[in-house]
Amino acid sequence: MAPDFLDDLNEQQKDAVTTPDGPVLVLAGAGSGKTRVIVYRMAYLVAARGVSPESILAVTFTNKAADEMRGRARELMSSGNDAAVHTFHALCLRLLRRFGEDIGLRQGFTLYATDERKSLLRRICRDESVAEREFPLSRIASAVSAYKLRAFDGGSFGDGRFERIIDTVTLRYQKELDAQGAVDFDDLLLRAVELMECSERAQAFAANRFRYVLVDEYQDTNRIQYRLLRLLAPHKNVFVVGDDDQSIYNFRGADMRNILDFETDFPGANAIKLEVNYRSSGAILRAASAVIENNRSRKAKRLIADHDEGEPPELYAAEDERDEAAHVARQLQRLRTDPNADAAVLLRTHAQTRVFEEELLARGIPHRVLGGLRFYDRKEIKDTLGYARLILNRHDDASFLRVANTPIRGVGKASLAILDQQAKQDSSSLWDAMVVALGDDLLPSRARIGLTQFRELIDALARKSANENPSRVLQNVLSETGLVHELEREGEAVARERKENLDQLIAAAAEYELGSSPSLAGFLDGVGLLTDIDTMGATPCLLMTLHAAKGLEFDTVFLAGLEEGLFPHIRASGDVKALEEERRLFYVGMTRAKRGLHLSYAESRRFSYQTSARRPSRFLTEIPAGSLKAGPHGRRARSTGTFDGVAPSEDRGLLRRGARVHHQKFGEGKVLDASGSGPDRRVTVLFHKAGRKRLVAQYAKLEVIS
Repeated sequence: MAPDFLDDLNEQQKDAVTTPDGPVLVLAGAGSGKTRVIVYRMAYLVAARGVSPESILAVTFTNKAADEMRGRARELMSSGNDAAVHTFHALCLRLLRRFGEDIGLRQGFTLYATDERKSLLRRICRDESVAEREFPLSRIASAVSAYKLRAFDGGSFGDGRFERIIDTVTLRYQKELDAQGAVDFDDLLLRAVELMECSERAQAFAANRFRYVLVDEYQDTNRIQYRLLRLLAPHKNVFVVGDDDQSIYNFRGADMRNILDFETDFPGANAIKLEVNYRSSGAILRAASAVIENNRSRKAKRLIADHDEGEPPELYAAEDERDEAAHVARQLQRLRTDPNADAAVLLRTHAQTRVFEEELLARGIPHRVLGGLRFYDRKEIKDTLGYARLILNRHDDASFLRVANTPIRGVGKASLAILDQQAKQDSSSLWDAMVVALGDDLLPSRARIGLTQFRELIDALARKSANENPSRVLQNVLSETGLVHELEREGEAVARERKENLDQLIAAAAEYELGSSPSLAGFLDGVGLLTDIDTMGATPCLLMTLHAAKGLEFDTVFLAGLEEGLFPHIRASGDVKALEEERRLFYVGMTRAKRGLHLSYAESRRFSYQTSARRPSRFLTEIPAGSLKAGPHGRRARSTGTFDGVAPSEDRGLLRRGARVHHQKFGEGKVLDASGSGPDRRVTVLFHKAGRKRLVAQYAKLEVIS
């Protein structure tokens, strides 16, 4: 007799849960209940097949997912014993603790976490004369991991100078780990595979204990995890759940071959599709499906909405990135009338958050940046602004402390303590204390040289930046201080993201300069006002990258910055595989939305000093005509798959976008956005001294200057 809980499942889910023994591939489309299927499969094996819970192993990627799966399984199972539910790393640790001696690991070996690992690498780099100033430790640590994982897959690491250094460092690092009886997190996977290949005891244990192996998010597994799975399941009772259309972590080592080739790797495998989507409306799913069908490397599936048709996705063609952010902010203000609705703004890169943060702050809309810092809280931004503030005011102790040893110039804690003591003695600033300490030779030689160079640098920057606009001052800081060079040593991916952030900082300064009488002090004051605004409390809106949104869902989703070169990213240009991953990322973003999906692009966008014309993303042209509705100033997609751009907006009087105005209290500023009419007419003004303000036009008494 079938367990009663099977009544909770639809027919496809039931087919998956009750499939006979052997390899099973469950292709679970977005929002189709993949975790539910794994949990119910475990419960079904126990209740209907008489399988002992101890014979079941379920593997996932995060502790949070493992805890959720374990708790839900416990609710369904009547047995007092739990199935083994682990992350890959936790499972490997358990196996190595039990059988590690079979491959030469000491009993009670040490697991090196991040801090211990970096400490060992720092010592090795020092012994090998690898200067941290040239190759930061974070880059070394990341490269050592990549080296070890690539070596497992038979790949080469390259033959450049940096690669040769990593070869030397990795070999010594691994030798010292072995000598100390330690493993790191990479080794947990690598040594577990070695164990399962070499230890007859471990092989017998796994074969007898884990009669059924279930894997969640199978599309995100790498080749090491794939190999481990094969070794853990000689009986072929492998039940994997995943969605090739949501494979977006190639940069972390995820390998789509694992899911695409499953039926080849496991002959006779049953393949079952979950195609009923319980998250999104029919209109959203139809648009998303039309896009993902353009990928060639995929297994075909057709998502069916459990919800009603709903509203089609809305497309807004903005004048520029500021207009785009203002449009999103206006829509979010309307959504706030529903206290139960949640919303997210999904972006391709972290750097795009700046204009959205500023607009939401100006309108008083609570928000939070998920998976990253607020724009002006990022290290590279704070370092650059620290130099700018010190140029303006040498006695800014907070900025002095931030940049005196950034980049590293030999000014350690002991030297700063000497300056602090001198400043307290003289009741002076740290800058003045530095002048005294240099004159009286109170510092160690290395710090003396570094602070002398620092003093000369700040003085030179001040002379060079005199009478320059803020954007030029920031550019001088980046070119003269070595901050950009320091980023380049962090590794390609990190450097690229941080450079994009710095590019946005210069763009913010250049935008500020469009007003009258721009000054460095005025720009820094505006930034200070933005970073001092309290956005805690209710957070109906989240800002995040698309990668961070995987696994989440929201009532309303805003997908912004949909332009060629931005999304799909320019790095995918000319690379078919990379372009298909970008399309999967777009699909993931679309399918996060339950009821409302808002798409937008800008017809022009500012990068540093330059504003360039933009073209709509090719992904927008893949959505069929009639499956999109036009936003307030947009036009429908033509049947040819192209876009007309923005229809001219009406001129509602002198208080229009771009107008220069004067306010009795706030002084001069520039109108950034104007919406509504009559008594509802509202304007957003960036004042040179007071920052960004959202005002009701009929009460603001703004004087139009030009």
